Amino acid sequence: MLRRWVVLHALAGSWAEGASREAIRERVAKAYDRYQKCGMKGARSLFATQ
Repeated sequence: MLRRWVVLHALAGSWAEGASREAIRERVAKAYDRYQKCGMKGARSLFATQ
């Protein structure tokens, strides 16, 4: 459960700071990789910004 909150926190925090879409995607992927240990390439492929 905590892992979900970390990813959501990265998303909401980046959005609140006014980060660009790519910066948000990178921050969320980094948070996801930190806990899932799937690698940044794999984590980036899970999230899209449009």
